[in-house]
Parts: sequence; structure tokens; C-alpha cells
Amino acid sequence: KEYITITRQVVIGGRNKYLINGHAAQENRVQDLFHSVQLNVNNPHFLIMQGRITKVLNMKPPEILSLLEEAAGTRMYEKKKEAAQRTLAKKQSKLDQIDSVLNDDILPSLELLRKQCGQYQEWAQQSSTLERLRRLLVAYDYTECTKMAEKVKAEIVAMEAEQQELQATRARMQAEAEEQAGIIRDLETEKEIQAGGEVKEL
Repeated sequence: KEYITITRQVVIGGRNKYLINGHAAQENRVQDLFHSVQLNVNNPHFLIMQGRITKVLNMKPPEILSLLEEAAGTRMYEKKKEAAQRTLAKKQSKLDQIDSVLNDDILPSLELLRKQCGQYQEWAQQSSTLERLRRLLVAYDYTECTKMAEKVKAEIVAMEAEQQELQATRARMQAEAEEQAGIIRDLETEKEIQAGGEVKEL
């Protein structure tokens, strides 16, 4: 494994001297190096002074972890994570409310609408069947009435023909009666003539 060693020396006059792997380097180069690996050199916990070493050693593991996270710059990700979790919790609460409204209001209403739609379709089908039966009944009545009208018409024609035949028979019988009456009159006249002749002979 390869390691990078960063050394800070305080020289006479209070000036800082930085070394990277034993080679002198400018302070801004050291900062750029730390920034390139997401380390914030301006964090107060980035460097632990000698006076705080004992305090750090006496810290509990969670406190040391928190210190390292803050020094490494990962603490902000924890805060972002917590904020994201709060946002997710709010969204989950909103989703729960939506589910509640969906289950308590929308789905029952939808089920009722589906039931009413089914009832309407059944009613429409029955209405269509009833209308078709009505039309068939009207057609049947019309057909029967037409047949009856034709039958009555035929009966009227037959009755008219029979009446004409009766009238013809009556006329013929009247003619025959008149003819018989003429014959009778002739016979009576002849009888009277004969009777008159016999009287003269006497």
C-alpha cells in the first residue's frame, strides 16, 4: 500500500512549514490535497492539538465517531441524510393520507359507481328487450289486423255477390210470377169465354 504523509512544523518566529512525503510544500498545495479527498482543513477538529489528545482519548466511541465524521466532512452528509429521512417521513405521511382517502372515499365511491353502471347497463338491456318486444307486438297486431281486414273484405265481397245473386233470383222469380199470373189471367179469360158460350147455347 502507498501512503501520503503530511507534516506540519512550527519553526522559529511562529511560521508553519509543511512537508508532503518529506518534501517541502506550500500551504495552499496541502489544502488542495486535502480538498481533493473531501477533507476540510478549516474544520476546528481537523487538527488535534497536544492539549486535547488526552481529552480525545477519554471520549466514548460515539463521541470519537462524531468527531471523526465532523473532521472528515461526512457530518454534513449525516445531516443531509436526516433531512432526507424527515422529508421521506413527511412524504410517507402524505402517502398514508392519500391511501386513507383512496381506501375510505375514492374506492367505495368507485365501487358504487361500478355497481350503478352495472345496474344501468342491465336496465338499458332490459329496456332494449322491452322495446323490441313492443315492436314485435305492434308488428303482430298490424299483421293480424291486416289479415282480419282482408278476411272482412272478402266476406263483404262474398255477401255483395250473394246479395246480387239473391236480387237476380228475386227478379227472376218476380218475372216467373208475373208470367204465371199472365197465364192464369189468360186461363180465366178463356174460361169466362167458354162459360159465356155455354150460356148462350142454353
